[in-house]
Amino acid sequence: MNWIMIAIGFTILGIALIWYTKYRPKPTNGNGKEDLDEEELKEIFNKTIELITNEKYYLNKNLKLSDLSNELSFNERLVSRAINKFGSGNFNKFINSFRIEHSKELLIGGNFDHYTIEAIADESGFSNKVSFYNAFKSDTGMSPTQFRAVKQS
Repeated sequence: MNWIMIAIGFTILGIALIWYTKYRPKPTNGNGKEDLDEEELKEIFNKTIELITNEKYYLNKNLKLSDLSNELSFNERLVSRAINKFGSGNFNKFINSFRIEHSKELLIGGNFDHYTIEAIADESGFSNKVSFYNAFKSDTGMSPTQFRAVKQS
């Protein structure tokens, strides 16, 4: 009879441990936010980069964080945290870094010499010339026109 009570006790303890590990509250960082370890955030970041580069999402002028999050099947807040931690600033700066690299290729590539700076901005996913100029100058220290002239000389 005692061994039955012991077996039932261990069974209940096992079920309780399984339930606790599955449903316990996630650790937080003091702000009520889930505390993912660095490895998990890095994985989200790597998947984000893979999606952006393979599908050229950065060329979409209307790209939003929610678009990427939905495509990646991750919470928007987690994708944002991963980008902020491992990327070049916030979501907009992160996406603009891909757009700027694309625009550099167009500016120095011989096939696009006849393109205006506005056309290069448009082809690179920027919604307007001003945001393109500002992002480009912030990244390279020169305007797109100066960059083109220096690289073609």
